[in-house]
Amino acid sequence: MRTSVDVHNFLVERDVAHELVQLRGRLRSPGRMARIAAVLGLPAEQVGKVVVLLGSKDLVAVLVPSDREVDLRRVAVAARTPSLEELSSARVTDLTDYFSESVPPAGLPDGTRVIMDRTLADQEVLYFAGGEPTTLLKIRPDDLVRASGGKVARVAR
Repeated sequence: MRTSVDVHNFLVERDVAHELVQLRGRLRSPGRMARIAAVLGLPAEQVGKVVVLLGSKDLVAVLVPSDREVDLRRVAVAARTPSLEELSSARVTDLTDYFSESVPPAGLPDGTRVIMDRTLADQEVLYFAGGEPTTLLKIRPDDLVRASGGKVARVAR
């Protein structure tokens, strides 16, 4: 199983500034990241969640604000894939090697396409799950896009 150490190493290898923040306790899904935003007093658009989908050829990690949902049609266009499959928590864990509630936006399996919603890209700093249930990743949007090879598009509704 992958952890926050894998996320950290992935970002260090790419010379990306970031912080891993330990939380007290374990907040569980669903709505985990929205609750974290509320508890920490952060705007929902600064706290992202990672939704993992299966495209026709590979995984697609969609990064959206914690209070928004993924628009599958927009993701299909942005990812240039004719089909997208929503995955169960168990399948997300199997395919990413992270617990589904703590999938980070970086350090994902090779070949995973990352698409960040434009709302997140417009923020100064972002917070995401950091690879473990009690860890948050703090990172600048431009650094995250660069490290992940991601694309920015309007994919949230």
